[in-house]
Amino acid sequence: MKNTAQPDAITKAACRWLLSGGVPGAYRGPDPGIAHGLAPLLAKEMRRKNISLSAAAGSFRQEQIIRPVLERIGKEGALVWAVKGFDLARSVYPFPGARPMADADLFVENRDRQKILSIFEQSGWSRGSPGDGIFNAGIVSEMKMYRHGAMVELHTHIFYFPATFPGKLPTDLFENGRLLEPGLMGFAWHNALLLVLIHMLTNCEMRPVWWVDTCLLCRKVSEAETWNAFARNATDTNLGCALASLLITAANALGAPVPEKVINVLKMNDSGREDIVEKLKAGKKVPTLLNLKHLTGWKKVSWSYALLWLVLTGQHPLRQK
Repeated sequence: MKNTAQPDAITKAACRWLLSGGVPGAYRGPDPGIAHGLAPLLAKEMRRKNISLSAAAGSFRQEQIIRPVLERIGKEGALVWAVKGFDLARSVYPFPGARPMADADLFVENRDRQKILSIFEQSGWSRGSPGDGIFNAGIVSEMKMYRHGAMVELHTHIFYFPATFPGKLPTDLFENGRLLEPGLMGFAWHNALLLVLIHMLTNCEMRPVWWVDTCLLCRKVSEAETWNAFARNATDTNLGCALASLLITAANALGAPVPEKVINVLKMNDSGREDIVEKLKAGKKVPTLLNLKHLTGWKKVSWSYALLWLVLTGQHPLRQK
């Protein structure tokens, strides 16, 4: 499987600038303007204080809304795990607001799902889609929570429909984490990179910031010397060839420090199931039907009844976003 999406000139220049140290005034790429996805990251370089201040203010507001529930989670002896932007904005980017995000993505362990949901509700957050039943049953992996205009997405899996995942998530996913603040952990660097790459595979368009995420995480994995752990876990997903394609682009076009031996190992991992990510990106009813195909036991029966009810009531079936 090949991923043909290529980073643009601004993204290439931004990644190389950051990987070389991100020294203020050293960016030598094109002007991103105000609409490009990396405008907040490069605002100081372009001397656009309005963009820089707006991005920093948005980041600060989001943090202040979310922090109280994280503190409560920590006090009750529980943990949530930051993934993608909510982790990387504070751990690999050079300043607040450099990595803006519309929502915060948090992972919860299956065993803690109900406890975390209760803490959010007790802290004044309200539940959104998709509803308690299919989330608590593990048929879908995401629950949206809202408060004061901020949104948190609670995840139990990187795939919206876990049953469609072609392999398995890392056995060490919730081990060797990084404490970000009370109640909030970050995944080990090799797993943080793996989750970002899998997320990229399931999207039709590549956002520039995801390439930056990838490059900065590749540097962290190299510093931690955990590429072997990454390769093992990536192989277990049965998405090795697709992951290799992304890493090849990151290495060749952006200068990300990816060992060639890791790419070679992943390229040999042809599981025969990688086409599932293309099917999931097809949209319409395809992801929903794929989920029905791959579910087993009582989940398959309950999901069949749920879909029948949606059809009879004229509602659209759920599908992977």
